[in-house]
Amino acid sequence: MTVSENPMFLRQRLRERLKRARETAGLTQQQVADRFSWSPSKVIRIENGKIGVSVTDAMAMAEAYDLSSEERQELVELARAARRPPWFAPYKGVMTPALEAYIAYEESATIVRAFERNVMPGLFQTEEYARSLLQRIEEDRPAAAEQRVELRIRRQQILSVEETQFFFILDESVLRRTIGSSEIMRQQCETLLRVSELPNVTVYYVPFTAGAYPFFRTPYQVFTFEEGDPVAYLETTAGESLLYEHASGGDRRDPADYLDAFLQVERSGAALPISEDLLFENFTD
Repeated sequence: MTVSENPMFLRQRLRERLKRARETAGLTQQQVADRFSWSPSKVIRIENGKIGVSVTDAMAMAEAYDLSSEERQELVELARAARRPPWFAPYKGVMTPALEAYIAYEESATIVRAFERNVMPGLFQTEEYARSLLQRIEEDRPAAAEQRVELRIRRQQILSVEETQFFFILDESVLRRTIGSSEIMRQQCETLLRVSELPNVTVYYVPFTAGAYPFFRTPYQVFTFEEGDPVAYLETTAGESLLYEHASGGDRRDPADYLDAFLQVERSGAALPISEDLLFENFTD
């Protein structure tokens, strides 16, 4: 299994393992609290991720759950790594909590599937394309726009992790919309072609002639992991949101719906491979 170094993901893994170890040991949260003279709320907050876990607490809980020496060491190392600042700490001022979580899942997934209907996916964007786009979004905050450009470019290093598979479906409007200038678009198209040739990256587009197709109005990403349920990230007019399996919320959709929609488009024949002629026909001198 490829283990992400993202502290947010490591904290999630740590609390999941602690909860599973407690249940395997046949202990209630109250019994654990009593053993360490903690309030019951501390155990609850540790297991639901509301607070972090110190290395000392991780060691004590591992002993209480009668874990093997190897399992104890793994938990301690996980607790220690989870407390390190993430690489994106310098950019937190321009990040939402949902984006922080997004990056954690992006770096931890074994398969990333992304649908985009408006602009190039961030993992493909050239610096000039990203700057043209983000300067328009952050017109009143030029320094924030520049930080977001830097963050976006740094994120692209994940494409070099060949253990992670990436599948992208782009609406044709993504390929037709000029961001910045024709020259910027030509450079962007060259980058898209280059990235699409990576062994772990597959890129499709859906032509206008395909008409309507499932979930074509909202950009989304679906993260699949070697362990655990998939997670979906949506970019709606109401803001960013993360969807988890078995989440409450009435009629709200869950990640499986978006995964099914992605696969349906991918297998229906509506999704086509991109080509050099297609990309450059609108951006020639």
